[in-house]
Amino acid sequence: MAKMQADEAPSPSASSASPSLKRPEFVVEEYAEASLQQGKSLSQVHKELSIKVREVRQDLHDLINKRYEDFLALNTSLSGIDRTIDDVRPLLGTLTGEIKRTHEDFSAKLEYIDSRLAYRSAIREKKQMLRLFIDLSQLIDRVESILQESQLLSTASEGSSLEYIKCLERAAVDLGQIRYFVSKGSDYPFVQMAANKMQTIEETLHRALEVFLCSQIDRYLGGQHMDSGSLIACCLRTYSTLEEDGRAEEIMRNQLVRPFMLDLLVDRVSQNQLSGTCKGMGLDPKVFESIVHQILEFVRNVAVPLTNAIHSELLSPIYQHLGTRVFWQEVSASIISALPLVFVPGIPDRFHKNYLAARHLMDEFSRIFTLAAADTQANGENSGAGTKTSVLDSSCFAEFSRKWQLAAYFSICKKHVLSAILKDGGASQQSSPLKDDGAYAGTKYFSELHDDRKGGNGDEQHANAKMEKDKLDTIKRQYLLRRDWAARAVWATEYCWSSEIYLEPLGASFWHLTLQIVSWYEQMTDERISQLTAKDSSELAKNNTTGGPDTGELLDYIHDMYVLKHQLVAYAKSVIFKKLLQSTETDAVVYQRNSPNAAADQDGVATAETEAEAEAAVSGDAENLERDIVQRIEPLERTCSYALKNMGAAVVASSCSNLGSQIRRATSQFRHTNREPPTTPSLFISKLFAALRSIESQFLTTQSDNNNDVGGGGELDSSGMAGEQEFRDRTRAMLRAETCAGISQEMAKACTEALATISKTEASLQRLRKTRVYAGGSSGAASDRERSKKQQALDENALVPADVDLRGKKLSSDNDKIRRQIWLDVTEVGRIIGDHGAHAHGEYNNLVDTIAPLGPA
Repeated sequence: MAKMQADEAPSPSASSASPSLKRPEFVVEEYAEASLQQGKSLSQVHKELSIKVREVRQDLHDLINKRYEDFLALNTSLSGIDRTIDDVRPLLGTLTGEIKRTHEDFSAKLEYIDSRLAYRSAIREKKQMLRLFIDLSQLIDRVESILQESQLLSTASEGSSLEYIKCLERAAVDLGQIRYFVSKGSDYPFVQMAANKMQTIEETLHRALEVFLCSQIDRYLGGQHMDSGSLIACCLRTYSTLEEDGRAEEIMRNQLVRPFMLDLLVDRVSQNQLSGTCKGMGLDPKVFESIVHQILEFVRNVAVPLTNAIHSELLSPIYQHLGTRVFWQEVSASIISALPLVFVPGIPDRFHKNYLAARHLMDEFSRIFTLAAADTQANGENSGAGTKTSVLDSSCFAEFSRKWQLAAYFSICKKHVLSAILKDGGASQQSSPLKDDGAYAGTKYFSELHDDRKGGNGDEQHANAKMEKDKLDTIKRQYLLRRDWAARAVWATEYCWSSEIYLEPLGASFWHLTLQIVSWYEQMTDERISQLTAKDSSELAKNNTTGGPDTGELLDYIHDMYVLKHQLVAYAKSVIFKKLLQSTETDAVVYQRNSPNAAADQDGVATAETEAEAEAAVSGDAENLERDIVQRIEPLERTCSYALKNMGAAVVASSCSNLGSQIRRATSQFRHTNREPPTTPSLFISKLFAALRSIESQFLTTQSDNNNDVGGGGELDSSGMAGEQEFRDRTRAMLRAETCAGISQEMAKACTEALATISKTEASLQRLRKTRVYAGGSSGAASDRERSKKQQALDENALVPADVDLRGKKLSSDNDKIRRQIWLDVTEVGRIIGDHGAHAHGEYNNLVDTIAPLGPA
């Protein structure tokens, strides 16, 4: 028995190795996975499960013993349930049968009601069909009688025109009802027969309306404006009733506008020799302006009175855009078909003038009809006639605008601008950001943009070159510039935005070209400044000392950079910004998106990126334009700063080339000469800054004071003076800072070397004298000699020995006089640097602190 209990007792190791058996809920999958991971054998698993079964049984016995009364109540609470069920079953069967009988009765009644409703619906449908037949028959008879009446009126006198059009209008109203009935009962045979009659009526009515409208248009053109205008309005109302206003507008275009345009354009082409003046190079602007003028006269004298009469009679907004849908549509279509060369920029000057004339035509066209509509509304004759009509309200205007080859025009203008600014012998066209690979590589002038000359003999080219030089000299005088590159940049920028080539839809493109011009100037000037600063330091130092050509050229480029930046920023704020605001950006976007070559033509209108740049500039303020210009000149400013530092270093090198010998020469005057102690600095000190003063006097004065190479007489604007002021201030400050720091550093080195030499000489003499004193001395003298050697070593390494203090003393030795002279020279350098508003080098400041005991007080 004890052995069996031992076998049944749970194993401690098994219990500890199977935590899932201790949980209240037992999951077979988890237990099997845990056993598999632990590598248990089947006997171990069987033993653990046996223990779990015994534990579960024991828990069940304990629960029964604990709640024994509830366990016994499970049997007694269900007694008698079968008897209750048997008692209820017959009642439920009876209820089920009654429900089935009720359902059958209601189903029969519903079927009867549905059949009666279907019969009534069929009766109603037949009634409607009969009503439709009666109404349709009556309408057809009435329309036929109206048309017969109108035929009688058409043969009567002119005074019956109003009654005639009213008859046609009544027929149109009835025809609209006939169409409705035919569409509603298209499945009925008699309706299909009525459709044939309806088609005959439509043809008769359309023919009568067209004849009447054409006759009234002819009467209107003959001078009978008042009567014909009202009758034309009634005719258009009839077409509107028939929902065929487009057909009415087409008749008006063909009968009213097209004959005028054919007479005008065909006569111009044949009699004014348009074919001879064009020959693929564009239309003569005078001829096109004459055409535009006659079209506007036609609009004022014919179109506006007619549209006013129509708007005063019609309240419907259908014909509120007759100006664009009738007159402008036919005018633009006639110009496009008869004058295709007007849209071609064969000669940019002609294209520019023709485009401005076309924009004038569109603007005046829109303005005329807008004012006419506003007058009609102000008179109270038509509440809906005040709708404003703009150039972009109709697709006809956009289509006409897209016909103009603005991309090709801008490409030609860009090539002319490139050739003008790249024509400079000192410019590196190969590395220019505006380098163009076409046939315009620096061979033409801006004058070609003003006329149609294509070349010329040598005398003409010489005259062009002289004219260009005079223009550049004028720009340099006006804008305070000194070099041709800056003048060319100003010239090109102003020309891009001049009224001679600028077009509003190309505002973004011309702004992008302006930034390219600025980048070109920056790169060209940067290269030249880099070439000047890359020369040998000795050569540059010589030129700087003598005020040579390299110094003047370098400072001229730096001067022009500051002046040009201020001039371009002022021009961008005052001129470019206003023109960008006034430009029709929508035209440029529409043209670019619809042009098949917009993506491929690099010289065309601005790309999406550059146009977004221009839109961002316009959407913000003028400060964005200034930021773009400054960002493109910023690399050149850094190059100029480096060049000025290099120039300052060259000035220092030339001024301090023999500084050590000059100090030795100045101090040697007090050696064994018994001269009085010095009270003034050496003469060479002021000469150290002579090169800096020479550069400032020659190149860092105002243009008027300096009598610049181009001469006076130019008008000095505030922007140019601000640029000159910035050039003088920054250049003077940078040159002074670099030169003063360099000279003070060199002075500190030379003076340190001179003072160290004096200290070493004194220490050597003292060592010789003391050696004689201590020769043959005692052991105490030997120790004093050792201490003396240490003190002499310290004095040799010190610029001012510890026992030297000249403040308030009368100088007697030559070395003290020399030290005082060096002190005077060093302090004089500091005074001059202070007068220049600069700071000395750190080595110089340390030297000043060190030699303070050498001063007079």
